[in-house]
Amino acid sequence: MKKRRWKMIKKQREKSHRLLTHEAAMRRIPKNHSKYPMLEKEHGKLFYGHKGEEAMDYFLTFLPDNEYLILNSLRLEDPKGRYFQMDTVLLSQTHCIIVDSKYINGVLEFDEQANQLLRHLPDNGGIEKLSDPISQMARQRHQLALWFDKHGFPPIPIASLIALTHTSATLIKTTPSIMKKVTFQTNLPNRIKEINGIHTHEKLCKKNLQKLSKLMIKKHTPDKFNLLVNYKIPPQELILGVICTSCTSAPMQKKRSTWYCFKCGASSKVTHLEALLDHKLLLGEIVTNKEIRWFLQLPSPTATSKYLSSLNLRFEGDYKGRKYFLK
Repeated sequence: MKKRRWKMIKKQREKSHRLLTHEAAMRRIPKNHSKYPMLEKEHGKLFYGHKGEEAMDYFLTFLPDNEYLILNSLRLEDPKGRYFQMDTVLLSQTHCIIVDSKYINGVLEFDEQANQLLRHLPDNGGIEKLSDPISQMARQRHQLALWFDKHGFPPIPIASLIALTHTSATLIKTTPSIMKKVTFQTNLPNRIKEINGIHTHEKLCKKNLQKLSKLMIKKHTPDKFNLLVNYKIPPQELILGVICTSCTSAPMQKKRSTWYCFKCGASSKVTHLEALLDHKLLLGEIVTNKEIRWFLQLPSPTATSKYLSSLNLRFEGDYKGRKYFLK
């Protein structure tokens, strides 16, 4: 009888809410806005961080199908109300591994005594001090152990790995202690295999392992980041209307079921959906006729009402006080 294969990936990789809101802000904040450089810099960090996580996923495909369940982009709350975000969690019957991606280029040094990650700058010979991912991983192991205990699971050995995912990263002044905790993404399968060889005592049967993965996914709590409040940007300073994906001008004009750009002549039946996503990310998912009319620059309450009805959105309330949910 053929052995049944597990479905390895139980939770897919997804963009963080913080990255999505910054993507929306890059569309909606004018380039000459005083806060735009800050937004652009933070967006770059988040974008390349996600890119590094996706690059790491390729090397995880080399793991044997029946050894691990993979949960990506997982954010849990520990018993003390502190949230912790894990790039990837590998669950097996004998142990668990937290894998954290670091997309950092240049010459890197892990200072174990000062608990810092140092990046040596080539231009001036200086050193940039970065937060220590090794300490971060120690905190995450502790929090995950508390989470397992809170939900009634037996003590499960928790290992961790920091995966350097930038192809231009170079490690210097390494020690055996550091190399047990840090690896390059290309070596991930080998390091995971080594960890797998250490833990051989079964802690969970397959049924309870599946139960654990389902509970972790159920308890996943996406981050809610209010970008406009964080950057102190009034909603009135946003670019309004449906933005043309061809020339980025706004607002496009709606005629029947099509949106037209009078600057470049482009037309689309679906580009308004990105505008609704921008509203959900930056201003919230609950809207009224007046709010969506202002944001999309629609001509009248009647036209807006017809437009909202065409979207088949869930709503609450009567005609005048009706609220729609941008799901």
